[in-house]
Amino acid sequence: MHDQATRMRQIAGAYAQATRAPRPYVITVTSGKGGVGKSTLALNTAMVLADLGLKVVLLDADANLAALDIMAGVTPRFRLSQVLRAECDVDDALVSLGSGVRLLAGSSGDVNYPLRAADAQHALVEELLGMDDPADVVMIDTAAGLTPEIVRYTEEADTVLLVTGPEPTAVMDAYAMVKVISLGGMVQPVSVVVNCARTPREGEETFGKLQAAVRHFLRRDIGYTGFVPRDDRACEAIRNQEPLVRRYPRSAAALSMHTVARTLLHNDIRGSIKLSVAL
Repeated sequence: MHDQATRMRQIAGAYAQATRAPRPYVITVTSGKGGVGKSTLALNTAMVLADLGLKVVLLDADANLAALDIMAGVTPRFRLSQVLRAECDVDDALVSLGSGVRLLAGSSGDVNYPLRAADAQHALVEELLGMDDPADVVMIDTAAGLTPEIVRYTEEADTVLLVTGPEPTAVMDAYAMVKVISLGGMVQPVSVVVNCARTPREGEETFGKLQAAVRHFLRRDIGYTGFVPRDDRACEAIRNQEPLVRRYPRSAAALSMHTVARTLLHNDIRGSIKLSVAL
């Protein structure tokens, strides 16, 4: 009887595993250097992924210097700091940006902003992954820099989307990010987007320099998701508090972000969550 009961539990467990909704795919968008357009890329890529049929939750994880809600032109009732202080649930704090994107807005200048231990940070991500209305993709927009909190968000990712600019300081900081997460034992794929490139060739050459350094010193490979050209309309969209792909959908930068999102979907996300969406 005991053997039969054990076998029944095994069958039930296997069935539950087979019928469970796929785990959301986690993309951590980070940069090393500030000012390279990381948050602009995260917001607009999330919007394009939603246009392609995915449900996206976007987490503004910039610790107490958040801006995604301002860039999107929304005023959340609750923010990340209130979730961390258990003043509201994650579901209550999410605000719709339309077209399948929900934002968990970060906090800015909260004098009582709670510091996050590693276990609390992991619990937050797990809560986003286990919501009753699950996302297909959870996108985490980190702060700039190389703090332990930022590194831990890269460890939560299925893919790390590393944003850099073509200037040497940005490339150096991007290399530092790859170095820290690689020496920490992280094996998740790292894929690079070169923002504010003047030409496609400059984007490819910037990636080539970074890739060569990573291969030579760190003995690992990184991927190339694409480039986004320098485009004054990106700044105009921020000033108007509207995502670039909505305000100027035919601009050069917006079209390039469409390419970045489709590349992510084709190379990383699609096979993991087994979606049938148009490419």
